[in-house]
Amino acid sequence: MTLDRRERVLTGLVSAGVVFVVVLVFATRMALALLPAGLVVVILAVAWAMAPCGIVIDSSDLRILRRAWSPLRVPLSTLESARPIESLGGGTLRVFGVGGFFGSHGLFHSATMGGRFRLFATRGGPAVVVRRKGVQLPIVITPDDMPGTIRAIHPGK
Repeated sequence: MTLDRRERVLTGLVSAGVVFVVVLVFATRMALALLPAGLVVVILAVAWAMAPCGIVIDSSDLRILRRAWSPLRVPLSTLESARPIESLGGGTLRVFGVGGFFGSHGLFHSATMGGRFRLFATRGGPAVVVRRKGVQLPIVITPDDMPGTIRAIHPGK
């Protein structure tokens, strides 16, 4: 999963802003600002740790790798379908998660997608919607090799 230009720019801007604020706080010795600045750094560190960085499909699992967090494991036996989509459509809302800092991941909502879904994306545009048996909440991923990912999830199709 490779970050596209938009995601790299957003990540760079957020990182530069955080560095600027932290340097400003320490340079001016604003004691009251230390706690909020520290909290922002912790939140962004967790967002970085949970950011998607790869997809692995083996004989039993679809794993969504994350930078410094345990991977999301989805047994292939629980998967109902995997299909490509051109985009998430307009009006996609972040319910809980990250939108743009080292990718977009978490719980999102889109009328085009039919409601809520879990997103693990490193770029905008085409994606793969993975639906699980008996689970209403689909998973949307943006692998670098979309056809290969779909073939690996559904071998022989």
